[in-house]
Amino acid sequence: MLRFAVLFGLGVLGLHRLPDLPGATAWVVLAIVVGGLVAYRPWRPALGAPLGFAWALLAAQLSQPPVVAIAESPVDLALDGRVVGLVGRRDAVARFVFAVDRASDGDRELVRPWRLRLSWRDAPPLRPGERLRLTARVKPAHGYASPGAWDYEGWLYRQGIRYTGYVRNGATALPAGAACCRIARWRAAIGTQIDGLPVSADARGVLRALTVGDKSGLSAALRQRFRDTGTSHLMAISGLHIGLAAGLGLVFVTAAWRRMPRLASRVPARVAGAVCGASAGLAYAVLAGFSLPTQRALIMLSVALLAILLRRDTRPAAVLATAWVCVLLYDPSAVVSAGLWLSFGAVAAILGALALLPKRPAWQIAVAVQLAISAVLWPILALWGMPVPGVSPLVNLLLVPLFALLIVPGSLLGVVALWIVPPLGRALLTVEAAAIDVLVGALGAAARFAEGWMLPSVVDWAGALALGIALLLLLAPRGFPLRWLGVPLIAAVVLPAGDTLAPGDFHVHVLDAGQGLSVVVETATHTLVYDTGPAYPSGFSTADAVVVPFLRTRGRRVVDRLVLSHGDNDHAGGAARLRATLPVRAVLAGEPGRTLADAQTCRRGQRWQWDDVEFRVLYPFAPGERRGNDASCVLRISNGVATVLLTGDIESAAERRLVAAAPTGLRSDVVVVPHHGSGTSSSQALVAAVAPRYAIYAAGWANRYGFPDDTVDARWRAIGARRLNTAQAGTISLAIDAHSGVGFPRCQRVHNRRFWWHDGGTADACHAVSSANRAASLAADGAPAM
Repeated sequence: MLRFAVLFGLGVLGLHRLPDLPGATAWVVLAIVVGGLVAYRPWRPALGAPLGFAWALLAAQLSQPPVVAIAESPVDLALDGRVVGLVGRRDAVARFVFAVDRASDGDRELVRPWRLRLSWRDAPPLRPGERLRLTARVKPAHGYASPGAWDYEGWLYRQGIRYTGYVRNGATALPAGAACCRIARWRAAIGTQIDGLPVSADARGVLRALTVGDKSGLSAALRQRFRDTGTSHLMAISGLHIGLAAGLGLVFVTAAWRRMPRLASRVPARVAGAVCGASAGLAYAVLAGFSLPTQRALIMLSVALLAILLRRDTRPAAVLATAWVCVLLYDPSAVVSAGLWLSFGAVAAILGALALLPKRPAWQIAVAVQLAISAVLWPILALWGMPVPGVSPLVNLLLVPLFALLIVPGSLLGVVALWIVPPLGRALLTVEAAAIDVLVGALGAAARFAEGWMLPSVVDWAGALALGIALLLLLAPRGFPLRWLGVPLIAAVVLPAGDTLAPGDFHVHVLDAGQGLSVVVETATHTLVYDTGPAYPSGFSTADAVVVPFLRTRGRRVVDRLVLSHGDNDHAGGAARLRATLPVRAVLAGEPGRTLADAQTCRRGQRWQWDDVEFRVLYPFAPGERRGNDASCVLRISNGVATVLLTGDIESAAERRLVAAAPTGLRSDVVVVPHHGSGTSSSQALVAAVAPRYAIYAAGWANRYGFPDDTVDARWRAIGARRLNTAQAGTISLAIDAHSGVGFPRCQRVHNRRFWWHDGGTADACHAVSSANRAASLAADGAPAM
């Protein structure tokens, strides 16, 4: 069973690594492959892989969210529908899923039922199941396509959602219609009662997360505290929580049943305990909204309990393999979710540790289990771009028992009491809130202690696989062949590999930071970050969501220099968060007074060299002579063979001064187009002076400013530049070699595309073009060859 489970999982994973869903030809090929394996008996054990691929393909084709016939750009729609699930609220903005019954764009009716995720500023109180008629500005869901960034589009797609939007001009209530959403309303009522408790906001947020599965009340600072200490999993109701509820039900009912001979003679205590344990787990899953992680946990739990009840093969490996296959049968898309791997990895670590230490004192087993969990989850967390704090094993060793024995049972008991004896329920939850405040304070101290102490990152599947094999070898029973090979395997992955770039080589990455700018420049031993993208009042920052995860995937733990072009939020908003997360050795800014207090002022003539790569500031000419966009720090990067120009938000006045000061000194191979392609920038004089091979726009998809401007785009096209836009291409990476110059761009939405991602338009310049057909390609684009 174990071999079949592994191959089945690989087949499912293979489908989810494809850029597009295969068509009818794939089914013909699969039929031939499966038929061949069945016909040739020695090859039958390999059936798991094609069966997994076929099952995942069938599920993906049947579960695709509907495509609505609307324009790619945002469009206003009149919608009738129903609020689905809990309504999250933060900073006066309500966010919810809206199930549409009827939609109209003014000219035609779009009657096909579909779902979208809406936000609504200053919304009135909303209840699950409430029917509304409203006008919303709707667009296809479009997240950050950058290595290490959270896959927002995939998260929505797995919920059956392709579109997002925001409510305009209020809404009108409609007749309720058929009764629905009773469980969601019950959960919302519990959340409302928790919000009414006289406790801290952090405690309310944690109580809501642990009881009804609503994490919208967790502040950005508290979420960061959990991330910094490796305890975020405690806030996501999944295997740990469902298993705890089931385990408590199993233990208490089994013990009580054995003390009632008349009942035990009719129904074995083992059976009664298993049934009550499963019921407790199911009840908790319902309370948490029956989310996908709780559904997976229930499947794992059901397989284990059925094995016990039916007295089948209860070897841990066999039960775990069966549960793995069952989960993927139920939800093949879970294979791209970190939660699935973390859940099964944690269970495997627990079982392995228990097998190694069968008769040791309880405290030794607890320590071994926590260390094993941390070791096994390390490569999984790192591969998904999540931080791996070095203090995580110690913090979890203390916190998991407290949550398991005090916080979670007490919170659930308080919720039950709310409906039986409300004053008692409120009292219990208030006591729990006090305990949560103490733990949150202790987490803050642990987070400060953990600053800068992160386990090494694993940046690719090969490294994660090697690390996983190494950990399995080290956790194997004594006497296992080649067990010692785990040590050099770990060393090969985590020890510094030496300089990955030769002197004179450098990489430039224009990150997908939405309607903002952030560029990462890597030399052999140094890292520069130019701008950080925006931050928002909610606490969300592209520094946390995009820049830091990207740097971790690249194995870059220190920012040698942070350059903030100027003080606007879309360029410098995330600066504080970046510096709070990673060491930043020096800061240079066009407007120090609007960015970081200790930033040095950018001025023409500043220059430095790293690893045979020269960095030179071309603008501004004097500190403080301009404000706003025209104060932007313009940076030229060159290795003597190729040049990259970073221009910030300079506009036509600054461009004229630059061109006048150095008519021939601006020519570059790559330029990040000024001001996201605004019509107030990219003057004809600047475009002609730079004459790049690649012109890159850092713009948000379907942004409200209409960037890049059509006239500006035509100017860059006319001089032969191949234009790339982060809105369509995602993060754009260019390798600049000391001998051959600029390589072909690598674009996240093209080269690492997934079939559930939104296209967002074409990104033709991301495709490699040979020098032989470059002229033809440019001619087809309406530009002369360079």
